Formats: sequence, structure tokens, C-alpha cells
Amino acid sequence: MPRGARIRPEGPEKPAGSERPAGRTVVQPAGPFGAGEWPEVPLKANERVPVLITAGVWLVFLVVPLVAMVTGDAPLGAKVLGCAGLAAFIAVYMGHFIWPWPWRTLPHWVNTAAVTAVLLLCVLATIPAGGLNSFNFLPFTLAIWIFPHRLRVGLPVSVTLSMAWVGVALNVDAGGSRFWLVIPTVMALVIMLALRLAMEREERSRILGEELALSRQRERVGRDVHDVLGHSLTVITLKTELARRLVDADPEQAKAELDEVLELSRQSLAEVRTTVGGLHAPDLGAQLASARTALQAAGIAFRLPDPASVAGFRPDRRELFAWCLREAVTNVIRHSAATHCSVTITADRLTVADDGTGLGASASPGNGLSGMRHRVADAGGTLSLGRTHPGSDRPGTTLEVHL
Repeated sequence: MPRGARIRPEGPEKPAGSERPAGRTVVQPAGPFGAGEWPEVPLKANERVPVLITAGVWLVFLVVPLVAMVTGDAPLGAKVLGCAGLAAFIAVYMGHFIWPWPWRTLPHWVNTAAVTAVLLLCVLATIPAGGLNSFNFLPFTLAIWIFPHRLRVGLPVSVTLSMAWVGVALNVDAGGSRFWLVIPTVMALVIMLALRLAMEREERSRILGEELALSRQRERVGRDVHDVLGHSLTVITLKTELARRLVDADPEQAKAELDEVLELSRQSLAEVRTTVGGLHAPDLGAQLASARTALQAAGIAFRLPDPASVAGFRPDRRELFAWCLREAVTNVIRHSAATHCSVTITADRLTVADDGTGLGASASPGNGLSGMRHRVADAGGTLSLGRTHPGSDRPGTTLEVHL
């Protein structure tokens, strides 16, 4: 039965090539089968085989009227007419799956109504030889309404068709067999509607899952870009201010600082590009060197581990500690007013401590700290903040990441 769908804005049905106005959200099929409207053009060659297999497997139920027509007592002409009607029914039914919108100047439901009329004519041709076995054609006429159309169209039409079939079953001279003509009709409708609703629910769950994954990806990219730019722009700002102070007193040193600013801006641009592309993973050793440069430019004394001492850490921890170190040092430079910063790193712990003004009673975490917490939590670790020197005028801040 039909599978797969997409969400699209709902609008009035129009022929191919025309636009649909935006409006409420409904389900649109991603391919030939779906819980919404089918495409307006014939299926591509590579889509036809799976569609024919999915739709054609149900044709096995037409073996019953075929056997009844061939083995029955009807005249030969009625049998030939019945077999021809059955063959035409199969051809039209399967053809509708390949080309669901034959007259693109007309609305979809009009196309399906025309196909339904042709199918009913084929059924009428099987009645002289097949008799009551022609009721086996009912589910197929319901299927082309329930699955290709939105429920607001397919539901009332399929219910109307079922009621018409039930009315016919109750008025034919079938003796005690009327019950067995009515019950299959109702069961076919209920089963198909249940399948249709289950498919739509499954599809909407899939779409929600994709939207959630996309939201998480956007959050990750935004967090990465913030961490990259926050640190790089802080260092660029500090070095630019230093070059401005040196431009008169020491032009050569000012020029050297500006050269470093230019190199940093190029590196930042490359990092942003690779981060957006999902390719950037900072190296802890390189980040230690970058932290040294940034703290020097800010005039903050520091104690940092040797980059060689972290070379043997697991790659995932090196990357996580690199992100956290970048953001922590950036916060020290921007917000702490510290004169000294100390960094210690072990295989399962990163600590960054300063002697600044501290977080303060009203301090609230910004995007950088929130992003760091998310990274640490995703890695199964904990992040804690505390005072370096409790009780003093400059309590400082200690950030610790523990895995």
C-alpha cells in the first residue's frame, strides 16, 4: 500500500506548472505513494517497478472472479466479455498508479472520478459471467480514493462508494449470501482507512523526527560558529587595540601586530567555512598555543600545560577539551578583569581558574557557556563553576569539566 510523504502548503488543486498558494500544512507524497496528493506527471522509469509490485500484489484477490467466470455455466460470449472486462480493469487500475493525473487541466479528483467510472464499466462487463463474485473488485475502487487523495476528499467518496456497494448487495437476489456480501464491503473500507491513518501518523512522526534532527544540527552549527568567532574576534580586537597604541611609539611592532591580525582573520574565515561544512574539529595542542597568544595580548599572566602533554589523549576528549578551553579563555579575557589565569588538563578533567571579579550574584550564562554545557552533557560529562578564592574581594572563577 502507499508509503512515504512530505509536507507542503495546502491550496486549491491546479494543473501542472501552476503554483499553489501557501496555507495550512498537509501531507504531500514524496513519491508515487503517499498520504497526500499524488504527483501531476507520469512516474519516472525507475519508480514504476516498485509501484507496480506494491499495487499489483493485491490483484491476487481477483483470482476468485476469474475462476468463477472460467468455470461457471455462463455462455461463452459472457465469459469472453467477463475476462476482457477483468483484463481492462487490471490495465486501467495499474495504469492509474503509473499516470495518476492523465488530464492535467482538470482537478485531481475529477481525474480519479473518470478512472472510477471506467473501472465500474469494466466491473459491469464481468457480472454476466462472474455474478456476485464481482464484489471482489470493490477494494480496488476504494484504494484509488483513500490513498492518493487527502482524507477530506478520499474519505467521503470511499464511504459513498461503499454505501452504494452495500445497497446493491442488499437488493440483489442472493438468498442467504447477502450477509457475506455486506460484511466484506464494510471490512475493506475499515481496514483501508485504518492503514491510511496509520501511514499518515507514521509519516508525520518521521517528519517530526527529521525536523528535530535538523534543529539539533542547526544548534550544533550555531554553537560551533559562536565558539570559533567568539575567541577569534576577541584576540583580533585585543591585537588591534595594541597595534593602535603602538602605531606612534613603535611602528614596526604595530605593523607586526597588524600582520598577526590579518593572519588571524584569515584563519577565522577558514574555520567558519569548515565549521559550517561540518568539517572543523579543533586540536587541543593548537588551542593551547592560541590561548597563550590571546592571554599575552590581553596582558594576563598565565600558566598553561605543554601541548605535548595532551598529545596522548583520546581524540574525542581532545576535541571536547579544545572547544571548552577556547570558550573558557575567551570568557576570562572578556568578562573577568583577571590578572592571572591557570589551566590544568588531565585525561579526564579540564580546569580553568582566574583571579578576576567572579561571576557575581546576578550573573547568567550566555550562549557560549550554554553551548559548552551542551557539549559536555552530550559527551556524558559534567561542567561546574565555582569561586577560585571564596571570601576575597576578587573571588575569581573556576570552571571545571569532568568526564
